[in-house]
Amino acid sequence: MNTTSKPSTVAEQPTKSTFSKSLFWLGSAQVLGRIVRLASSIILARLLTPEIFGQVAIILACFELICTPTRRITSAALIKMDDVSLAASLANANKTNWIAALTAFVAMSLLSWPLALFNQDSTLIAPMILMATSYLLLPFGMLYAAINLRANNMRRVGRAILWQTILDGLLTAALALMGLGIWAIILPKVLVIFIWIAIHRYRNPLPQLMSQPQTSPKPLKSESVITPKENTFTSSNHAKAEQWSIGKLFSFGSQVGLSDLSIALRQNIDYLLIGYFLGVEALGVYFFAFNTSLGISLGIIQSYGTALYSHLCDKTGQVWHSTGNKLLQQRYVHSLILILKITIPVIVLQSLLAPLYLPFVYGTHWIEAGALPVFILLCLSGLVRPLGEASSQLLISLGESKLNLSFNIGFTLLLAITIGICSQWGLTGVALGILIIHLIAMPAFNLYIHYFILSSRKGEKPDQLKGFNQEVHHDA
Repeated sequence: MNTTSKPSTVAEQPTKSTFSKSLFWLGSAQVLGRIVRLASSIILARLLTPEIFGQVAIILACFELICTPTRRITSAALIKMDDVSLAASLANANKTNWIAALTAFVAMSLLSWPLALFNQDSTLIAPMILMATSYLLLPFGMLYAAINLRANNMRRVGRAILWQTILDGLLTAALALMGLGIWAIILPKVLVIFIWIAIHRYRNPLPQLMSQPQTSPKPLKSESVITPKENTFTSSNHAKAEQWSIGKLFSFGSQVGLSDLSIALRQNIDYLLIGYFLGVEALGVYFFAFNTSLGISLGIIQSYGTALYSHLCDKTGQVWHSTGNKLLQQRYVHSLILILKITIPVIVLQSLLAPLYLPFVYGTHWIEAGALPVFILLCLSGLVRPLGEASSQLLISLGESKLNLSFNIGFTLLLAITIGICSQWGLTGVALGILIIHLIAMPAFNLYIHYFILSSRKGEKPDQLKGFNQEVHHDA
């Protein structure tokens, strides 16, 4: 009986090692970047008022909500394609990226006017439009980033995150010391996108589809040959290369984008509601407490989600074809255990030391503003946030984007109701409500996915899994 389990276990070891390395590169980049950002946040906390923090929270929340549906509009599909279809679909993917970027730019620019009117603050308009220009830069690097993610080149992805964050932190600190106020936060976030583009594009040419001449010898059995130096895919039979249309890319990407949007809405709904119920100044205190308490852990969790999706979609190796669903469960459980081992000690230590280092590092005026209990409660909510990220990435990899969207919309509604009710007791009441709803919903969501979604597919072959639909080739 043991002879059947050994091959899969042995074959899966390199995959686990690859995921651990991917998480290491992405996670370490986030942590090192957050250390630099910590230094700049200390300067910001001592120079800027809670009101400016509130304005920044509104701008960044709007930016994230609009950007999220476009971030994986094509990359989710490109990662799952085979080599030949990837090369054939890149032109349409580039057009799709530009359509999404232009739409996002127009949407955020137009949104700045009613938002300024609602908050009775016309100074929001100019920084929001400047922030919107960053959408127009993203298409220059989106295809290259997708190629790196598809190749599990997390070292380069992590490097892009690291240097982007470092430059952001240094520029923000320098501009804040120069007295630029809100511009010290907004302007660097636009400029650092050039760093992200340059790192992803460096020595990373896009694949090209090269047709073989008719006089060529009989092709090999494999459908495609990758030439590393030129990064080209040579196909002996172009009929088997599926060129995804713009409409199909939008259709596939929009499902993933809506799921991501529901997560982003869940992560930013608190900013919008607290600003509405308690005012911009209270929002500034909450924004400070949220970013200082969950900054490092959320950075690690986001890196985990990026690495996990590529990890779950990786079907290299012969063992997958016979035990694909079993290996999928093993990868999921192993990755979840790994991320919890990393985040739990960080969060517990942070919560215990908060009363000591918060006033010392950031200043006593934040303690007087009531940030300490909010800081601790939000920090503790990070204990279960990896469960939600893992469940979402698993559902997307299984082709269950609609189910993931439903769960996230449901949780967002619960969170909105909780914040609306708890706002009667101020920021501390809101933070306590957020902690309780996370402690209940995230483990319940994860257990449902594990026991009702994965377990129900034990008898299915990998080719029958919705996540590996035959419309998408998987020999990449």
